[in-house]
Amino acid sequence: MAKLTHRRRSAAPAGMAATVALVLLSACGGGSGGDGKAAAEDKGVASIETPKASGATASESTAAESGRPQLRLDTSEAEQTRLTGIYFDCLRDHGAPGGYKPGSKQWYPGGGSDRNSAAARKACLPKLPLQPPELDPARNPHYMDDFRAYIRCLNDGGLKVKGLSDGSGWNYDGQTSLTQAQQSKLDHDCQLKAYK
Repeated sequence: MAKLTHRRRSAAPAGMAATVALVLLSACGGGSGGDGKAAAEDKGVASIETPKASGATASESTAAESGRPQLRLDTSEAEQTRLTGIYFDCLRDHGAPGGYKPGSKQWYPGGGSDRNSAAARKACLPKLPLQPPELDPARNPHYMDDFRAYIRCLNDGGLKVKGLSDGSGWNYDGQTSLTQAQQSKLDHDCQLKAYK
């Protein structure tokens, strides 16, 4: 059986493929990589990542981020879904190929022009929610300590995982008797406990 990698949501730029194919254990948890295959294998909750601002300068990116909605670790699932829907509606309205199911936090890519995707991402960047700063290694000086506490909490709660050395996610390290709902709750609770 192939190991599934559970990647953290990130405030770092990532392409549209990573944006649309990320699948998370929970809305506040990490997610699998953006290859689509792992997304199909992981039956968790989908999420989004910050896309690359194609051709944008650092000052343009900073200006775009200044008005973006800021998620917190304790942001409700309903609020995350609402904010993600606003971003996805913008992508659709600006001609990005693909779509999403209302109430979902996963964009399903479709065939189409990369130029359309890049233009839509640039136009909609101000609507893309920023991930909690505690989950951004560049903004959290204690990120790796918090990440290790998060992994310990998951293991103590019965989800056997092994953290990746760079803190970007984890792999399953054994079987668990936890249901998907229990895993999602544990993931959320451990994030609130570990990341400060």
